[in-house]
Amino acid sequence: MRQSRVEKILPSIGNMTAEECSQLKQALKARESQVEGSVVLQKRSENIAGCPHCGSASFKKWGRYKGNQRFRCEDCAKTFSPITGTPLAGLRHGEKHIANAKYMVAGMTVRKTAEALDVSVATAFRWRHRFLEAMSEMNPVELSGIVEADETFFRESFKGRKKDMPRKSKSRGEPASQRGLSREQIPVLVARDRSTGKTLTQVLPSRTARDIGVVLVPALAADAVLCSDNASAYRTLAKAAGIELRCVPANPKKKGKGEVYHIQNVNAYDSRLKGWMFRFRGVATKNLPNYLGWHRYLDVPKSRPTPKKFLTGALGD
Repeated sequence: MRQSRVEKILPSIGNMTAEECSQLKQALKARESQVEGSVVLQKRSENIAGCPHCGSASFKKWGRYKGNQRFRCEDCAKTFSPITGTPLAGLRHGEKHIANAKYMVAGMTVRKTAEALDVSVATAFRWRHRFLEAMSEMNPVELSGIVEADETFFRESFKGRKKDMPRKSKSRGEPASQRGLSREQIPVLVARDRSTGKTLTQVLPSRTARDIGVVLVPALAADAVLCSDNASAYRTLAKAAGIELRCVPANPKKKGKGEVYHIQNVNAYDSRLKGWMFRFRGVATKNLPNYLGWHRYLDVPKSRPTPKKFLTGALGD
């Protein structure tokens, strides 16, 4: 019987020096990362329903490229791979994507990621936002039961913008020109399903009932009870949409002990979000939806997603 490649290697391991063992370990670790990414693409290949170019279900296998299966559509005659039509299409060094997913699960900064992957900072930054493109749209479809809602705020930032600035550039750490809430503070709606932990986060144009309602109302189940602070926007919204609302008084003395209706869960989420975002030293407002989606994907009750699952999410699955 023909020996497998593993059976041929095993006998020689016992004679290896410490240096050779270290080299073999590094080689196996690198190969494991490559194969882990290939497993994701193989699974996606098996689930392809149609041509990403024309939607036809008539396609066949058309060779391999760098170990990954390619297909050819019998209707439009175009070829495609498992990542064609996904946010990761066209990115080079596909063997490093699973490692990039690993560093993103860890919340590593761009510069540290670039150093670990041996790519430029610009490449690591581009990969980050291509990986987050699909996740930024992954908000929960429905929130039911008791739903807590509130806004949190991020300072407006034009980080990375080189021209056509609407205002004079600010130095890092420079305070806002106005204290408290102003147009310099970008509102983000946070709505959390207390029973499941599903969380909706969305950048808002303003804190008006209209803008909050556009995001929040479609996601609320018919039996949902909305809990919020005493902001007038929520009262106006609830009255217009026929939503059952429970407002939490701002004064602690007016809050009942053991009260069921509160917004402690959404406030705790805001705190985790702000703490997690701090490592990035300010996020450009145009990229804020991507970071919100990134945090939603990582903020799970028991354990963070594996790099394999994160890569799957980046592909839009």
